[in-house]
Amino acid sequence: MTAAVRFVVPISLLILAYAELSVVATPTRPSAPTFTATPAASDTVRTTMDGVYTAAQATKGADVFAAYCRSCHTPTVHTGAPFRAKWFGHPLGELFGYLRREMPKNEPGSMSDDEYALALAYLLRMNGMPAGAESLSADSAALHRIRLDSVRAAPSTQSNRR
Repeated sequence: MTAAVRFVVPISLLILAYAELSVVATPTRPSAPTFTATPAASDTVRTTMDGVYTAAQATKGADVFAAYCRSCHTPTVHTGAPFRAKWFGHPLGELFGYLRREMPKNEPGSMSDDEYALALAYLLRMNGMPAGAESLSADSAALHRIRLDSVRAAPSTQSNRR
C-alpha cells in the first residue's frame, strides 16, 4: 500500500464514523402537537340552512332569551349584517361555545346546555334560518359539524351510495 492510501482510508473511516455519531447523538426536538378547537371545513356536513333546529325549540328559545338575555340585548342586535359578518362561515359550535362562556353577561355559564341550545335555535330563527324536523343538539361536537351559513350544504355523495 502506498502512503497516501494508508493515510486516506483511516481518515475516511473517521469521517464516516463521526457523521453517523453526530446523527445519532444530535437530539431532535419533537414537533409540538397541534390542537384545533373546530374541525376542518371538510368535516362540516350541514349548514344552518338545512333545518337544524325545530320550530318548538325556537319558540322555547324566545322564552329563554326573554328570561336571560333581553335585559342586556334586543333581539335585533343579533340579526342582519353584523351577525352575518361575525358568525357566517363558522361552525355553529363556535357560537354555542361563545354563548356558554360569555352569556348571560351578569353570570356567564349559568344556563344549562339545553337552555343555550334553545337560545341558539331562537337566534337561528331570527336570522332567517329554516326550522326542520330534527332538534338542535346541545352537543358541542355535533354543533361543530354544522356551518352557520345562508346556503344549503352540498348533497353528500355518500348518501347516494348503498
